[in-house]
Amino acid sequence: MTNEDITKTARHLRRIHETADPRALCRCLDIQVDSFPMGAGKSALKGLIVRNSRCATISVNSDQPERTQAIVLFHEIGHYVLKHHERKQVCAFQDYGVFDSASDLEDEANRFVAEYLLENEQTLEALKAANNFFHAASCLHVPKEILDYKMRMLRYYQLLTKSCPIYTPRDCMGSIDCSGAESSDYA
Repeated sequence: MTNEDITKTARHLRRIHETADPRALCRCLDIQVDSFPMGAGKSALKGLIVRNSRCATISVNSDQPERTQAIVLFHEIGHYVLKHHERKQVCAFQDYGVFDSASDLEDEANRFVAEYLLENEQTLEALKAANNFFHAASCLHVPKEILDYKMRMLRYYQLLTKSCPIYTPRDCMGSIDCSGAESSDYA
């Protein structure tokens, strides 16, 4: 899927549903959300989406911090709205990439999260005003990995010339850590 397709999908959903609350967005999209304890360790599964016929359910790890759960929900929503189920029947990922096609789907879902949560102007202003990249991520209330993805999109659209000081792998959702901030940052 192209960057343009991902951006168009994310902006369209944000405009129509006017929410930055992933659970509210799931209700709008008729996606069931279940929370289960799946462990707090590095190898713990953070979330997954299952689609059966026309019903979709996202299971999120309740042992993770609320902000991590929110980012994981947005990521799984990305898989849903980008119709990854049409391209791959079973997708379960942890902290590693399994196949290149799976990694492509993970990358697309990460780009969706960045495009849905961060507007171009707001992100550019935060990057300009902040002391550094990590401070900008904090000011924008997103994990550094999501800001890295947004910066890649801004560079793609030629709205930003500088590179990100970190490189986030496609399978970052397995190791993303959003602890230390409130879940209301996304509402």
